[in-house]
Amino acid sequence: MITLKGIGKFNELPEISMHIYKGNIPALQVAIEEGWDIEEDIKLSKHISLSPLDLALISQRLNVVKLLVEHGVNLNVKNNPAFLQAVRYCKEDIIRYIVAHGAKLDMLNQVGSGAYSQAYYGNKKNIPLIHELGLDVKQHGGPVLRQAVSNHDRKTITYLLDQGVDINYNKQNMVYPYGATPLTEATRMGNLAMVQYLVERGADVTLAEKDGERPYTIAVGNKNTALADYLKSLEPSELHDVENKKYALKKYKLSDELISFLTGDKLRLDLGANDYGISYIDFFTLMDTIEMKGGRQRLLRLSANIDNYSDLLIVWNPKKNGQIGCYDVEHQEYADLCSFKEFLTKPEIYLTKFLEGEL
Repeated sequence: MITLKGIGKFNELPEISMHIYKGNIPALQVAIEEGWDIEEDIKLSKHISLSPLDLALISQRLNVVKLLVEHGVNLNVKNNPAFLQAVRYCKEDIIRYIVAHGAKLDMLNQVGSGAYSQAYYGNKKNIPLIHELGLDVKQHGGPVLRQAVSNHDRKTITYLLDQGVDINYNKQNMVYPYGATPLTEATRMGNLAMVQYLVERGADVTLAEKDGERPYTIAVGNKNTALADYLKSLEPSELHDVENKKYALKKYKLSDELISFLTGDKLRLDLGANDYGISYIDFFTLMDTIEMKGGRQRLLRLSANIDNYSDLLIVWNPKKNGQIGCYDVEHQEYADLCSFKEFLTKPEIYLTKFLEGEL
Protein backbone atom coordinates (compact mmCIF):
# COMPACT_ATOMS: atom_id res chain seq x y z
CA MET A 1 0.00 0.00 0.00
CA ILE A 2 1.36 3.40 -1.01
CA THR A 3 0.28 6.41 1.06
CA LEU A 4 0.53 9.93 -0.28
CA LYS A 5 -0.08 12.29 2.60
CA GLY A 6 -3.16 14.41 2.11
CA ILE A 7 -3.95 12.69 -1.20
CA GLY A 8 -4.88 9.07 -0.51
CA LYS A 9 -3.77 5.44 -0.44
CA PHE A 10 -2.99 3.43 -3.56
CA ASN A 11 -2.35 -0.26 -4.17
CA GLU A 12 -0.11 0.71 -7.05
CA LEU A 13 0.95 3.75 -9.05
CA PRO A 14 1.76 4.24 -12.75
CA GLU A 15 5.38 3.41 -13.57
CA ILE A 16 6.58 7.01 -13.91
CA SER A 17 4.86 7.85 -10.62
CA MET A 18 6.70 5.03 -8.87
CA HIS A 19 10.00 6.37 -10.16
CA ILE A 20 9.17 9.77 -8.67
CA TYR A 21 7.86 8.28 -5.42
CA LYS A 22 11.01 6.19 -4.94
CA GLY A 23 13.41 8.84 -6.19
CA ASN A 24 14.68 6.72 -9.08
CA ILE A 25 16.73 9.37 -10.87
CA PRO A 26 18.29 7.15 -13.61
CA ALA A 27 14.83 5.95 -14.72
CA LEU A 28 13.49 9.52 -14.74
CA GLN A 29 16.49 10.74 -16.78
CA VAL A 30 15.78 8.07 -19.36
CA ALA A 31 12.13 9.10 -19.47
CA ILE A 32 13.11 12.74 -20.05
CA GLU A 33 15.48 11.71 -22.86
CA GLU A 34 12.62 9.76 -24.43
CA GLY A 35 10.36 12.82 -24.43
CA TRP A 36 8.49 12.60 -21.13
CA ASP A 37 6.53 15.83 -20.57
CA ILE A 38 7.46 16.93 -17.04
CA GLU A 39 4.56 19.42 -16.96
CA GLU A 40 1.80 16.93 -17.80
CA ASP A 41 -0.34 15.64 -14.95
CA ILE A 42 -0.13 11.95 -14.09
CA LYS A 43 -3.42 10.16 -13.51
CA LEU A 44 -3.11 8.18 -10.27
CA SER A 45 -6.72 7.02 -10.07
CA LYS A 46 -10.12 7.77 -11.56
CA HIS A 47 -10.45 11.05 -9.68
CA ILE A 48 -6.86 11.97 -8.76
CA SER A 49 -4.18 13.47 -10.97
CA LEU A 50 -0.95 15.17 -9.92
CA SER A 51 1.80 16.94 -11.75
CA PRO A 52 5.25 15.32 -11.53
CA LEU A 53 6.43 18.24 -9.40
CA ASP A 54 3.48 17.93 -7.02
CA LEU A 55 4.14 14.23 -6.61
CA ALA A 56 7.85 14.88 -5.95
CA LEU A 57 7.01 17.51 -3.31
CA ILE A 58 4.38 15.39 -1.60
CA SER A 59 6.81 12.45 -1.59
CA GLN A 60 9.54 14.80 -0.26
CA ARG A 61 12.04 13.73 -2.91
CA LEU A 62 14.56 16.55 -3.13
CA ASN A 63 16.60 14.73 -5.76
CA VAL A 64 13.55 14.50 -8.05
CA VAL A 65 12.65 18.14 -7.42
CA LYS A 66 16.21 19.13 -8.40
CA LEU A 67 16.01 17.04 -11.59
CA LEU A 68 12.72 18.66 -12.61
CA VAL A 69 14.02 22.16 -11.85
CA GLU A 70 17.19 21.51 -13.84
CA HIS A 71 14.98 20.63 -16.80
CA GLY A 72 12.94 23.82 -16.53
CA VAL A 73 9.79 22.77 -14.68
CA ASN A 74 7.43 25.66 -13.96
CA LEU A 75 7.54 26.43 -10.23
CA ASN A 76 4.83 29.08 -10.46
CA VAL A 77 1.85 27.45 -12.14
CA LYS A 78 -1.25 29.61 -11.78
CA ASN A 79 -3.52 28.31 -8.99
CA ASN A 80 -0.99 25.59 -8.13
CA PRO A 81 2.36 27.17 -7.21
CA ALA A 82 5.13 24.90 -5.96
CA PHE A 83 5.76 26.98 -2.84
CA LEU A 84 2.31 26.19 -1.45
CA GLN A 85 2.81 22.45 -1.90
CA ALA A 86 6.29 22.67 -0.42
CA VAL A 87 5.31 24.47 2.79
CA ARG A 88 2.44 22.07 3.27
CA TYR A 89 4.30 18.81 2.72
CA CYS A 90 8.04 19.39 2.84
CA LYS A 91 10.88 20.16 5.21
CA GLU A 92 13.16 23.16 5.13
CA ASP A 93 15.73 21.87 2.61
CA ILE A 94 13.24 21.48 -0.24
CA ILE A 95 11.49 24.76 0.57
CA ARG A 96 14.74 26.71 0.53
CA TYR A 97 15.83 25.01 -2.69
CA ILE A 98 12.74 25.92 -4.74
CA VAL A 99 12.75 29.50 -3.40
CA ALA A 100 16.39 29.85 -4.40
CA HIS A 101 15.39 28.72 -7.90
CA GLY A 102 12.54 31.17 -8.40
CA ALA A 103 9.47 29.88 -6.58
CA LYS A 104 7.21 32.82 -5.74
CA LEU A 105 6.01 33.13 -2.15
CA ASP A 106 2.82 35.16 -2.51
CA MET A 107 0.76 33.16 -5.01
CA LEU A 108 -2.59 31.55 -4.14
CA ASN A 109 -4.17 28.21 -5.04
CA GLN A 110 -7.48 27.62 -6.80
CA VAL A 111 -9.53 28.36 -3.66
CA GLY A 112 -7.62 31.49 -2.72
CA SER A 113 -5.49 29.91 0.01
CA GLY A 114 -1.96 31.20 0.54
CA ALA A 115 1.30 29.88 1.92
CA TYR A 116 0.58 30.46 5.60
CA SER A 117 -2.73 28.64 5.40
CA GLN A 118 -1.16 25.71 3.55
CA ALA A 119 1.61 25.43 6.13
CA TYR A 120 -0.95 25.58 8.94
CA TYR A 121 -2.95 22.71 7.45
CA GLY A 122 0.17 20.68 6.71
CA ASN A 123 3.34 21.53 8.60
CA LYS A 124 3.01 24.34 11.16
CA LYS A 125 6.76 24.35 11.73
CA ASN A 126 7.12 26.03 8.35
CA ILE A 127 5.23 29.16 9.39
CA PRO A 128 8.28 30.98 10.85
CA LEU A 129 10.33 29.85 7.84
CA ILE A 130 7.87 31.44 5.41
CA HIS A 131 8.23 34.73 7.28
CA GLU A 132 12.03 34.43 7.24
CA LEU A 133 12.01 33.83 3.49
CA GLY A 134 10.23 37.11 2.92
CA LEU A 135 6.43 36.68 3.02
CA ASP A 136 5.44 39.08 5.80
CA VAL A 137 3.34 37.20 8.36
CA LYS A 138 1.92 40.49 9.61
CA GLN A 139 0.43 41.14 6.18
CA HIS A 140 -0.52 37.59 5.19
CA GLY A 141 -1.19 35.75 8.46
CA GLY A 142 -4.76 36.91 9.14
CA PRO A 143 -6.57 33.87 7.66
CA VAL A 144 -4.42 31.53 9.76
CA LEU A 145 -5.14 33.51 12.93
CA ARG A 146 -8.87 33.12 12.39
CA GLN A 147 -8.48 29.42 11.59
CA ALA A 148 -6.33 28.88 14.68
CA VAL A 149 -9.10 30.39 16.80
CA SER A 150 -11.54 27.91 15.26
CA ASN A 151 -9.14 25.12 16.20
CA HIS A 152 -8.62 26.40 19.78
CA ASP A 153 -4.91 26.58 18.90
CA ARG A 154 -3.58 29.00 21.52
CA LYS A 155 0.09 28.38 20.65
CA THR A 156 -0.30 29.45 17.02
CA ILE A 157 -2.56 32.36 17.97
CA THR A 158 0.02 33.69 20.41
CA TYR A 159 2.82 33.38 17.87
CA LEU A 160 0.84 35.25 15.20
CA LEU A 161 -0.23 38.02 17.55
CA ASP A 162 3.33 38.40 18.81
CA GLN A 163 4.38 38.89 15.18
CA GLY A 164 1.85 41.69 14.75
CA VAL A 165 -0.94 39.93 12.83
CA ASP A 166 -4.14 42.00 13.01
CA ILE A 167 -6.25 40.64 15.85
CA ASN A 168 -9.35 42.13 14.19
CA TYR A 169 -8.74 40.51 10.79
CA ASN A 170 -12.11 40.19 9.05
CA LYS A 171 -11.57 39.72 5.33
CA GLN A 172 -14.37 37.75 3.67
CA ASN A 173 -13.71 34.46 1.91
CA MET A 174 -15.59 31.29 0.96
CA VAL A 175 -15.49 29.94 4.50
CA TYR A 176 -16.27 33.27 6.19
CA PRO A 177 -18.55 35.10 3.71
CA TYR A 178 -19.70 37.56 6.36
CA GLY A 179 -16.24 38.58 7.50
CA ALA A 180 -15.95 36.93 10.90
CA THR A 181 -13.24 38.27 13.19
CA PRO A 182 -11.21 35.99 15.49
CA LEU A 183 -13.37 37.32 18.34
CA THR A 184 -16.73 36.67 16.68
CA GLU A 185 -15.50 33.19 15.75
CA ALA A 186 -14.42 32.44 19.33
CA THR A 187 -17.78 33.75 20.59
CA ARG A 188 -19.71 31.64 18.12
CA MET A 189 -17.92 28.55 19.47
CA GLY A 190 -18.74 29.57 23.04
CA ASN A 191 -15.07 29.58 24.06
CA LEU A 192 -15.08 32.01 26.99
CA ALA A 193 -11.38 31.54 27.77
CA MET A 194 -10.45 32.28 24.16
CA VAL A 195 -12.73 35.31 24.06
CA GLN A 196 -11.12 36.66 27.22
CA TYR A 197 -7.63 36.05 25.84
CA LEU A 198 -8.41 37.85 22.58
CA VAL A 199 -9.91 40.77 24.48
CA GLU A 200 -6.78 40.96 26.64
CA ARG A 201 -4.71 41.07 23.45
CA GLY A 202 -6.75 44.01 22.12
CA ALA A 203 -9.67 42.57 20.14
CA ASP A 204 -12.44 45.10 19.35
CA VAL A 205 -15.64 43.87 21.05
CA THR A 206 -17.80 46.23 18.98
CA LEU A 207 -16.57 45.23 15.53
CA ALA A 208 -19.51 43.66 13.69
CA GLU A 209 -19.65 41.19 10.83
CA LYS A 210 -21.18 42.18 7.51
CA ASP A 211 -24.67 41.12 8.61
CA GLY A 212 -24.48 43.30 11.75
CA GLU A 213 -23.67 40.52 14.21
CA ARG A 214 -21.18 41.55 16.87
CA PRO A 215 -19.76 39.28 19.59
CA TYR A 216 -22.41 40.24 22.14
CA THR A 217 -25.37 39.52 19.84
CA ILE A 218 -23.81 36.20 18.81
CA ALA A 219 -23.59 35.19 22.47
CA VAL A 220 -27.21 36.27 23.02
CA GLY A 221 -28.35 34.28 20.01
CA ASN A 222 -26.53 31.21 21.31
CA LYS A 223 -28.11 31.69 24.75
CA ASN A 224 -24.66 31.83 26.31
CA THR A 225 -25.56 34.07 29.23
CA ALA A 226 -22.13 34.11 30.85
CA LEU A 227 -20.43 35.10 27.61
CA ALA A 228 -23.11 37.66 26.76
CA ASP A 229 -22.81 39.28 30.19
CA TYR A 230 -19.03 39.43 29.90
CA LEU A 231 -19.14 41.03 26.45
CA LYS A 232 -21.89 43.44 27.45
CA SER A 233 -19.74 44.66 30.32
CA LEU A 234 -17.05 45.64 27.81
CA GLU A 235 -19.26 47.42 25.29
CA PRO A 236 -19.95 51.17 25.35
CA SER A 237 -22.99 51.93 27.51
CA GLU A 238 -24.74 53.70 24.62
CA LEU A 239 -25.13 50.36 22.83
CA HIS A 240 -27.43 49.30 25.65
CA ASP A 241 -29.21 52.58 26.25
CA VAL A 242 -32.98 52.21 25.76
CA GLU A 243 -33.53 55.72 24.44
CA ASN A 244 -30.69 55.40 21.93
CA LYS A 245 -32.16 52.14 20.69
CA LYS A 246 -35.66 53.56 20.36
CA TYR A 247 -34.30 56.47 18.36
CA ALA A 248 -32.31 54.14 16.07
CA LEU A 249 -35.40 51.98 15.45
CA LYS A 250 -37.74 54.85 14.56
CA LYS A 251 -36.89 54.53 10.88
CA TYR A 252 -38.14 50.93 10.90
CA LYS A 253 -41.70 51.92 11.89
CA LEU A 254 -42.23 48.79 13.97
CA SER A 255 -45.80 47.67 14.54
CA ASP A 256 -47.32 47.85 18.02
CA GLU A 257 -47.75 44.05 17.99
CA LEU A 258 -44.07 43.53 17.25
CA ILE A 259 -42.87 45.99 19.90
CA SER A 260 -45.14 44.37 22.47
CA PHE A 261 -43.80 40.91 21.61
CA LEU A 262 -40.12 41.89 21.68
CA THR A 263 -40.47 43.69 25.01
CA GLY A 264 -42.37 40.84 26.60
CA ASP A 265 -41.09 37.87 28.56
CA LYS A 266 -41.96 35.15 26.03
CA LEU A 267 -39.45 35.31 23.19
CA ARG A 268 -39.77 31.73 21.96
CA LEU A 269 -42.40 31.02 19.31
CA ASP A 270 -43.38 27.36 19.11
CA LEU A 271 -44.25 26.06 15.66
CA GLY A 272 -46.83 23.49 14.62
CA ALA A 273 -45.91 20.26 12.83
CA ASN A 274 -44.04 20.80 9.55
CA ASP A 275 -41.95 18.83 7.07
CA TYR A 276 -38.75 20.69 7.93
CA GLY A 277 -38.49 19.77 11.61
CA ILE A 278 -38.58 23.38 12.80
CA SER A 279 -40.05 23.31 16.29
CA TYR A 280 -39.32 26.85 17.50
CA ILE A 281 -37.99 30.32 16.76
CA ASP A 282 -36.12 32.29 19.43
CA PHE A 283 -36.32 36.07 19.11
CA PHE A 284 -34.02 38.82 20.34
CA THR A 285 -35.31 41.35 22.80
CA LEU A 286 -36.09 44.71 21.23
CA MET A 287 -32.77 46.05 22.58
CA ASP A 288 -30.77 43.28 20.93
CA THR A 289 -32.32 43.38 17.45
CA ILE A 290 -29.72 43.88 14.72
CA GLU A 291 -29.74 46.34 11.86
CA MET A 292 -28.55 44.64 8.68
CA LYS A 293 -28.79 44.61 4.91
CA GLY A 294 -30.19 41.86 2.74
CA GLY A 295 -28.90 42.72 -0.70
CA ARG A 296 -29.85 46.38 -1.06
CA GLN A 297 -32.67 46.22 1.46
CA ARG A 298 -32.41 47.67 4.94
CA LEU A 299 -33.71 45.08 7.39
CA LEU A 300 -33.96 44.57 11.13
CA ARG A 301 -33.03 41.10 12.31
CA LEU A 302 -35.51 39.79 14.86
CA SER A 303 -34.68 36.11 15.30
CA ALA A 304 -31.83 34.90 17.45
CA ASN A 305 -32.16 31.28 16.33
CA ILE A 306 -34.42 29.19 14.10
CA ASP A 307 -34.44 25.53 15.10
CA ASN A 308 -32.30 23.43 12.70
CA TYR A 309 -31.77 26.37 10.32
CA SER A 310 -28.97 28.63 11.53
CA ASP A 311 -28.71 30.31 8.11
CA LEU A 312 -32.33 31.52 8.14
CA LEU A 313 -33.22 34.84 9.76
CA ILE A 314 -36.61 36.33 10.57
CA VAL A 315 -36.39 40.04 9.80
CA TRP A 316 -38.57 43.14 9.71
CA ASN A 317 -38.81 44.99 6.42
CA PRO A 318 -39.88 48.60 6.96
CA LYS A 319 -41.13 48.92 3.38
CA LYS A 320 -44.70 48.10 2.36
CA ASN A 321 -46.06 49.37 5.68
CA GLY A 322 -43.88 46.89 7.57
CA GLN A 323 -43.70 43.17 6.97
CA ILE A 324 -42.05 40.10 8.42
CA GLY A 325 -39.56 38.63 5.99
CA CYS A 326 -37.14 35.71 5.84
CA TYR A 327 -33.51 35.99 4.78
CA ASP A 328 -31.33 33.03 3.76
CA VAL A 329 -27.77 33.95 4.72
CA GLU A 330 -26.09 31.15 2.79
CA HIS A 331 -27.85 31.83 -0.51
CA GLN A 332 -28.41 35.55 0.13
CA GLU A 333 -32.09 35.28 -0.74
CA TYR A 334 -34.91 37.31 0.78
CA ALA A 335 -38.71 37.15 0.62
CA ASP A 336 -41.53 39.00 2.34
CA LEU A 337 -43.75 36.73 4.41
CA CYS A 338 -46.68 38.58 5.97
CA SER A 339 -47.60 40.95 8.78
CA PHE A 340 -46.24 40.08 12.22
CA LYS A 341 -49.77 39.45 13.48
CA GLU A 342 -50.35 36.92 10.69
CA PHE A 343 -46.96 35.31 11.26
CA LEU A 344 -47.73 34.62 14.92
CA THR A 345 -50.77 32.54 13.98
CA LYS A 346 -49.10 30.02 11.62
CA PRO A 347 -45.33 30.64 11.36
CA GLU A 348 -44.66 27.12 10.08
CA ILE A 349 -46.81 27.77 6.99
CA TYR A 350 -44.85 30.84 5.96
CA LEU A 351 -41.44 29.26 6.63
CA THR A 352 -42.46 26.21 4.60
CA LYS A 353 -43.51 28.41 1.69
CA PHE A 354 -40.15 30.22 1.87
CA LEU A 355 -38.13 27.00 1.99
CA GLU A 356 -40.08 25.57 -0.96
CA GLY A 357 -39.57 28.70 -3.05
CA GLU A 358 -43.21 29.70 -3.19
CA LEU A 359 -42.63 33.31 -2.13
